[in-house]
Amino acid sequence: MRWVAGGISLAALGLVLASLPAVASLPAHTAQLRGIVPPRNPSANLAPVPNYNDCTLSGVCTEGPPCYTSTLASAFTSTDCEQEELDAIDYARAKEGVGLMYLPADFNSLIGAEQLLVVIDLERVARGLPPFAGIVASLDAVAQRGAQVSGQAPGAFADPAFPARFTVGPGSVFAYECQSTLVEHVSCAGSGNPGASIAAGSSISPLDADYIWMYNDGYGGPNYDCKTPKKAGCWGHRDNILGRYPTRTRFISGPWGTTVSTVSARHAVPVMGAASLQPNGAGGPQGNWTAIFTSVTGKTPRLAYTWKQALAAGAGTAPR
Repeated sequence: MRWVAGGISLAALGLVLASLPAVASLPAHTAQLRGIVPPRNPSANLAPVPNYNDCTLSGVCTEGPPCYTSTLASAFTSTDCEQEELDAIDYARAKEGVGLMYLPADFNSLIGAEQLLVVIDLERVARGLPPFAGIVASLDAVAQRGAQVSGQAPGAFADPAFPARFTVGPGSVFAYECQSTLVEHVSCAGSGNPGASIAAGSSISPLDADYIWMYNDGYGGPNYDCKTPKKAGCWGHRDNILGRYPTRTRFISGPWGTTVSTVSARHAVPVMGAASLQPNGAGGPQGNWTAIFTSVTGKTPRLAYTWKQALAAGAGTAPR
């Protein structure tokens, strides 16, 4: 079975700050949005077509090609398996008016964290949202602690979480998307967390994890936080992937846990961390996959792998 943990919520919870001037919020992105983007979500889960791994919407899988062999030996990296995963994603994207997903030519030579950046950014830019600029080593380390939970049973995984007083890198500060509602009151996205995270356990690949997060995250699927049709956690992974991480902000904080303050308008850079554990140690060949998202301003941290590199390798471009 494959199960998905809930992400750090981006639902608006009021964060009240004292003595802040009334400041209008700045748009995170001005591109025309396409498809279904938060706060809207799909009306129901969508079974993969083709059913690349013979799994039901609730995550129960049976043996069968192209992603399983009769002995359950891993065939997840086969060309046939990857193509059917892509076909299923393309079918789901077409249902909401989004075009085909084109992977970079070097996709299969990338490590898991880099593959997750590619797939997540392809989902974002296809809907008119700004991509994450790249992955950051410090955020990858946070994500890895979710993929491989110390002291718990093999196969355990958890949503990555920012440690207290965490900094992305020297000179970098967290950029928030906030809005002044009244004098001395500012409402920030989330509960004061500087970002959001997602996790999936026992998924066969980043493409499989993407399908679960984006198209099977509602009621009746494997989302732990969506056990009733109207529960707030339904589509939470999708909402976090497609979140509005600011590209320009007046609201910042230093190390995680410090007070949000206002500054002159600043350019901000969405970045992420990602990790995987393959296999997850629970006796099967599937892996755990995690990602954590934020936006920073000040000094941009060194990016271990970038969206520009993915574009240079053909991400999002139909092969000739």
